[in-house]
Amino acid sequence: MKKIILIILAASLLQTHVIAQNKALYTDYLDKVQLFDAGEFSELEHLPLKSYQIGNACIGYEDNADNFKVYYDNYTFSINSFVSDYTVTDNLVAYNLNSQLKVFDKGENTTLSVLVGSYKANDELVAFFDKQDMRFNVYWNGEIINLDDQLAGEATTEYTAGENTLIYLDSRNYLNLFYRGEIIELLYKDRAVSYKAGRDMVAWVEAPMNNFHVFYKGNFVQLETFEPKSYIVGDGFVAYIDSNDYLKVYDGNETVTVSFDTPGMYRVEDELLIYSVQNYFKVYWQGQSYTLENFIPKSYRYDMNLIAWEDEQGNLNVFDRGSRGTVSYEDITEYGCHGHTLYYSYGVKSNDIYWKGEIYTGE
Repeated sequence: MKKIILIILAASLLQTHVIAQNKALYTDYLDKVQLFDAGEFSELEHLPLKSYQIGNACIGYEDNADNFKVYYDNYTFSINSFVSDYTVTDNLVAYNLNSQLKVFDKGENTTLSVLVGSYKANDELVAFFDKQDMRFNVYWNGEIINLDDQLAGEATTEYTAGENTLIYLDSRNYLNLFYRGEIIELLYKDRAVSYKAGRDMVAWVEAPMNNFHVFYKGNFVQLETFEPKSYIVGDGFVAYIDSNDYLKVYDGNETVTVSFDTPGMYRVEDELLIYSVQNYFKVYWQGQSYTLENFIPKSYRYDMNLIAWEDEQGNLNVFDRGSRGTVSYEDITEYGCHGHTLYYSYGVKSNDIYWKGEIYTGE
């Protein structure tokens, strides 16, 4: 294997401390499944996979014989001869074996329920309804915590999970927030016009005045006295269109007007706010706006702090933590992002990986 140094605008990339966001999978010209993990290549499986999902800490997959496996910390764990359903988040793997719900966390498998109803998994938690005990529970920090007993009522069907937050409706008809081991009462359900969850932050519109509120790391803040036209919650911030059609961001400290022009679109992923204004393709990241193109790309991919897109000449470009550059001038057949990693294919089964300002390619 060889690597090629790629310099982007002669700027050194910012280094952030995040748990393993450095993985990619691809199938080589012999149909073997190759793994890229933090600068190193290895063969994961010698036959194509039936399915897979990539997280920051783990990769969960069904091999060619339907066996369910998890790759974690440079080791492949054989979990079971089958899996009914599975979800890989940045740090956890939640999976069903028929009626059972289990979680893979830091190399350990834990049974959450032997008779599970619905469940939702995200980076730091798994929320689920246990049909045997008639309890709504959450798995967090290695523990199963009971959030609501529902022996006398209907099973919880209304809940939404952010990356480390959970908003749920209890048997008293109140919306509650579970955050870092605490249960915080938010508001009576009938007063909730809408609500959304992200990392360290949740946002909601509350009747009868339709005020716009957020909870951020223990603090409650009223952002607007008018209902926003739309809003999206990301990692530690909320982006929204206010009543004047301005695009704004609240990051826990201040509210910033990102654009006084109404955006043609806006999307939030982790720490990124991707938006368009008057046909300009832009991104807002860590308090600063960047113009990426003077047109809207036909396709683009994004995750964490990374955006990849093809320009009008078909070149593959990347925005990576404040820096922009061209990764490849080849005719790209496929590309995708995960964490700080961009994988792309060209030619006949040729595959390269961009990671932290360098391009890695297999011989």
